[in-house]
Parts: sequence; structure tokens; C-alpha cells
Amino acid sequence: MSLMITPYNNNYRQQRPSFKGAEQVTKAAAESSKFFAPVEKAYDGFTDKIAEHVTSRFVNWGPLETLADKLKNTNNLFQHCLTVGSVVTSGLYMQRTLVNKDLDKDRRNTLAVNQGLTLVASTAGAYALDKYIKGWWDNITAKFAGHLLNDNDFYTKFKQEKDSITAANKKLKGTNAELKSLPKVDKLVKEHSYYKSLSAKDADILLKKLKGMSPLRTMIVFGFVYRYFVPVAVTKPANKLCDMYLKKKKENVENTQKA
Repeated sequence: MSLMITPYNNNYRQQRPSFKGAEQVTKAAAESSKFFAPVEKAYDGFTDKIAEHVTSRFVNWGPLETLADKLKNTNNLFQHCLTVGSVVTSGLYMQRTLVNKDLDKDRRNTLAVNQGLTLVASTAGAYALDKYIKGWWDNITAKFAGHLLNDNDFYTKFKQEKDSITAANKKLKGTNAELKSLPKVDKLVKEHSYYKSLSAKDADILLKKLKGMSPLRTMIVFGFVYRYFVPVAVTKPANKLCDMYLKKKKENVENTQKA
């Protein structure tokens, strides 16, 4: 009997170092935490000061509170927040351009106008693109929902229903009949048997993941337009037009003086 017990005890002893290793990792993590504690404390203090003296003044600014009140019930709140941030940033660039003493007055004014027009064009383009890809993004969201529900057929059923309603609405256009609403991913998810079997907490987490897909789409679109499309496709041509305008104006002034 003892011969049968001994190997078990030896195995048990051989496994014990892994627990010591875990203890060492925990100890190292604690020491690392103590080492970075002063840095974290300083960082927290810095961000608190920024929030108190800078962010709070901006957030509590009268016009911004009015704007927030008007937009609080909109379906495009995330888009509008990104736009407000872009307006503020571009406004600061324009202000700095207009007070730049290293540039002559004509160049300052022209560059500021270009910056303003670029902001307007990029914002309009971002809204249009975000709306344009919404239908395609709904398909991506449906695929993601199928993954969360462990249902490989969810996307197929969603796409079939969507295509069927779209075809029916095309036939109804030009008539007095009311168009049918396209299927919504979150509504179909709530009707799914797997979703109904989840606890309230897990169901809430699943829905939050799906709701995050819409802001993700907007973030990608606005980021692409403002950070890539504008610098590459708009800013450089706008600067060239500015240089051409200033060159032409200078030539006209010189010709006038000669005459």
C-alpha cells in the first residue's frame, strides 16, 4: 500500500515549485507596483489639475452647455462630439495662423481661409461617408453578433431578411404604401434563444459589445477623413492653390506699379 502512495507524494512535491513560482511573480508585481507608485501619484495629480483648471472650464462653457443640451437626444451624438473636437482644433490652428508674425497678411488670411474650408469639406465628407457605409457596416455587425451568439447562421438569416425587405421596398417606391423597416441587429439578437438563456449581466455585456460597433464605425471614418484623407488629398492641393493665388496677386501688383 505504501508503494502506491509514495509516487503520489513525490509527484505532489515535484509540483510545489510551481506554487513558489507564482508567489515570486506576485512578490515581483507588488515590488513593481511600489516602484511605480510615486509616478502614478504624480500622473494622477497632473491629470486632476488639468481636469480642474482646463477641462472643467471648457466643459462648463455656456455655449458648449447649450450645444450639449440640444444634442443630448440625437442619434449621432458621437459624430457631433468628434466634430466639436475638430472645430476646436482647427479653430486654434486658424487663430495661430492669423497671429503668426512670420507670415505676411495676405498669406495669413489665405491660409486661414484654406484651413476653414478644409474643415468644412472634411466634416461634410466624414458625415456623408459614415452614412454611406452604414448598411455595409450593419452586415459586419451581424457577423459579429453571430459570433457572440455562437450561431453561424445568424448573419445569413439577417442578410436574407434585409435583402428581401430591400427588394420589396424598391417595388413600393412611387406608391402610397409605407416602406418596411430594415431589420435591426440588436432586435434580432434579443429574440435569439441563446441571448434569452443568458443571465442579465451577460446579456447586458453582449448588447454593450454590439452597441460599441456603431461608435467604432464613426471613429474609423472620421479618423480616416481627418487624419489621412485631409492631409493627403486636401491640404497639399489647397496650399498649392494658395501659393498660386499669392503669386498671381504679386504679379498684378508689380504690373500695376510698372504701369
